[in-house]
Amino acid sequence: MAPNPPLTETEKLLIDAYTTILNKPFEDKYEDKWEDEPFDRAIDQFKSRAQEIGFADPFELLSRFNIDSYEAIRAQLKKGPHLCFRPGWKSPILGTRVDPLVIASKCEYISGPQFQGDERVVVLDFWASWCDPCIQAGPEVSLLAEEFQGRVAFLGINNESIFGITKPTNMDLLIPFLDEHQEEFRYTMMVDNPEGFAKDAVYKPSGYRGIPCAVLLVDGIVAYVGSPLESFRSVLEQALESVSLGSIHTSRED
Repeated sequence: MAPNPPLTETEKLLIDAYTTILNKPFEDKYEDKWEDEPFDRAIDQFKSRAQEIGFADPFELLSRFNIDSYEAIRAQLKKGPHLCFRPGWKSPILGTRVDPLVIASKCEYISGPQFQGDERVVVLDFWASWCDPCIQAGPEVSLLAEEFQGRVAFLGINNESIFGITKPTNMDLLIPFLDEHQEEFRYTMMVDNPEGFAKDAVYKPSGYRGIPCAVLLVDGIVAYVGSPLESFRSVLEQALESVSLGSIHTSRED
């Protein structure tokens, strides 16, 4: 899958309208909390806003993100988020062992610091170039990597087909993409092997169904699975504290 072209300012306005009108207000209204009437009103409001921005058919853009109709949006919101995004979820691989050196050896190194396995705390950061949230997360993850340099190793593991049937990554597309976004991705960048070793060994068993996805290892034990944003700094600090105290706490927080 090829990287998406950068969003224009007008396209960003439409995405913001979609998020604030059709998505955020209904995130916690799933299952028995759902009501159709408020969502119908939100559709009318979104259509008007899309027209103001200049989109007669907003799905010309939204289809890039696998959003192809209002009924599809309604069905997904009524169903609610995947279990991994609901309060209290814990990954089934918490407490299991993952050798980061084995993972790194199966991936192809692209850029950033070479991983030698010296750090006792390691972050496996799964991402794809077509994933806008991954690109938006890059600068913040890079800042964390720089802040915790020497204590925490950050390995960005790219897999362009992470949600589907594994296919070899088109390096002729990915390398120019990383060159263009080198300021956003300033930590170790790797590409999963053509068979999707890291995906099958770590990401899929983790139960997490979104990217970017951070899998935190403390002395080779999975201690956290979830977003690398928001409260992740405190997760890293807790991991480093557990290393100094000789104990490991496992968690999943957003």
